[in-house]
Amino acid sequence: MAESNHTVIFSREGVTVQEERETPLSEDTKTVTIDELDWDSFPMDLLMEVTSVEPVPSEDDETSLSELRFTVSRLERSSSDTTTETVGDFWERVEEETGITKRDGEISLSGDKNAKNNLVAFVRFLIQHGYLTEDELPVKSGWKRNLINTEPVHQQGDEMTQEEEVVDGIFLETKYSRKDIQKHIDELAERFGE
Repeated sequence: MAESNHTVIFSREGVTVQEERETPLSEDTKTVTIDELDWDSFPMDLLMEVTSVEPVPSEDDETSLSELRFTVSRLERSSSDTTTETVGDFWERVEEETGITKRDGEISLSGDKNAKNNLVAFVRFLIQHGYLTEDELPVKSGWKRNLINTEPVHQQGDEMTQEEEVVDGIFLETKYSRKDIQKHIDELAERFGE
């Protein structure tokens, strides 16, 4: 993941990516072109977190644009596993690795585990496969509780009641009924997986 100040420029010719860099001797900053692609080579799986957009009018005709400049804080290629995957593929992988299924809109938990362990397995699956990242945390559950967080605390700072550290440094509140766990799995899948 590229975490810096990039400018992505879309023009008739293609896409240019520029970056602000500090020069080693003068300690000034300089805009450097780090990538240029024509439209035929443009990656369709590009993820950008846009912080500003600047339309640049054409010198010949002020009603048209010569380019569109996006300032981005995050610029990366998404993994091909998640971009080409369909909803059916996602649920096939979930079933294969966790035993949880979704058929006709209904979530069925794996019979090999209790409801809590199904939720833990599903969240671990989302994290390990890159569907859910630490940048997207906390995931809230209502107006007071966090479902997933980087600390075992809720929104107001009180501790989670029955937290489980699903991976190093990511905590999941597990004190939910079976029905609520099925609902949370469905909501997480819709938000991060499908």
